[in-house]
Formats: sequence, C-alpha cells, structure tokens
Amino acid sequence: MNVKFLKKTFQRNRLQIYKEILLYAKNNGYVLTSLSDWYENYIDSDKKVLILRHDVDYDANGAFEMYKVEKELGAKSSFYFRWLTVDYNIMKTINNNGFEVSLHYETLATYAKNNKITNTDEISSDVLNLCFNNLIGEIKEFEQKFWKVNSICSHGDKVNRQLKVSNYKIIDNTKLEELGIKFNVYNQEIMDKFDAYISDSSIYSNFEWKHFGSPYNAIDKKLKLICLLTHPIHWNQGFIKNIKMLSMVYSDNQKDLFNFFINFSKRK
Repeated sequence: MNVKFLKKTFQRNRLQIYKEILLYAKNNGYVLTSLSDWYENYIDSDKKVLILRHDVDYDANGAFEMYKVEKELGAKSSFYFRWLTVDYNIMKTINNNGFEVSLHYETLATYAKNNKITNTDEISSDVLNLCFNNLIGEIKEFEQKFWKVNSICSHGDKVNRQLKVSNYKIIDNTKLEELGIKFNVYNQEIMDKFDAYISDSSIYSNFEWKHFGSPYNAIDKKLKLICLLTHPIHWNQGFIKNIKMLSMVYSDNQKDLFNFFINFSKRK
C-alpha cells in the first residue's frame, strides 16, 4: 500500500497545536486578524499583527473548527473557499461573526482543463483576458449568492503547476478595484508588506513550515507583520474523515491529471 496514503489515513487532529501558536502570538502582543481588517485598520499602524489566512481547498468542516478556535481567542481571520468547498451555512456563520469569507478562485486552471490546454505557449494574452472576464463573472455570482467581498485569493491547482502559470496571472488590479475589490491577495504590493509570509504543509512534508520557517521564530523576532497561511485539511482530521478527504482529493486531482497527460501525449 502507498506509504503516503497510510500517513494521511492516520493523520491526527492538530487543532491544539494551532491554538497554542495563536495564544503565543496573542501573549506576545500581536493583533490576530484577517487580511481585510489589517488592510482597513492596521496597514499604517505601529501594532504587531499576525494575519490569519485559510485556503479552504477541501475541508469546509475543518475550516469551521479553525474558526471556532479563533473565535474563542477573540481573533479574526480570512477564509477563501473554492466553489468545490462552498457551504452556505458554515460560510454564513463565519462571515456574520466578523470574519472574512471570500472566493478562492481557480479560473485559469478550470479554463485549461475544459479546453484541454497542455502547453504553456497556449496561455496567450487573449486567454488571460478571457479568464479574467470569466473571473469577473465568478465574483459577481459569489456576491449574488452570498455577500460583497473585499479581497480574492487564487488557488494553486496541479494543472497550474504543470503549465507553470498561476491563476493570479490573469488579474488586472485596476479592473478589480473598479469592481470594488480592494486587493488580490497575491498582489506583489501586498506581499511585499509582510515581514514574514509563512505557509503550512501537509503530512507528506511532515507538516514543515514553508517560506520563512516556524511562526514561533517570527514571533520571537518581534516581526511587525506576519501572514500565516493554513489549510484546514492539514489540521483537523481523524481516521474516518481522513478517508473522506483522501477520496475527495483523489477525485479532484486524479481525473484532471489523467486527462492532462492523455491530451499531452496526443500532441506529441
């Protein structure tokens, strides 16, 4: 049996570890808040801020569990949901309690899959413009179904990695502002403001922290602005839920990758 499958199957709930990180930051004088709240209220502040961002790739229920931990501590955070993980009741509860809930878009990846694009050269400026217009439609649909959003965040699909073109490459920041979107999370002007940008990783990488290292190190260094990205699927699992998540991930990725390679081989 695949070793990775076994590791993921027996992944344990790690929410207490997450809670301890937040408590450590709070006890060291950090404001724990969302991207939009930081942008609105702390971007020019002298206060130390730990921005909490969640990319909800697969686990909406896990997102809700992380929300409950944060709410208990008086924190706020940003949750970005894919269309795949949209859950109105969960999202509404989180949003109504002052947290940020918005779209984790994957427009370019979806276009590439639907149009059997397997070559980076096929991602022309016309394709990028078309995808941005599609994204405008997605934003309007999201806001019609749910609520007005202040920011959006791109998802990193395996197809993006195969094509070496990220979903955020389609963004026209000027046109986003015209829609009332204050910022795209991967806007370089936003990213450059972080003294530390830290992301979690899966059990396959032994939960190592990426980009900067442990959030404890950043906190100990008293860095003014830290952005902590987490994915609920890496934090709150049990045996039965692990099986369900593995099935969901497999279903989401394997068919797309299979089609990608089949189409690629036909072009040779």
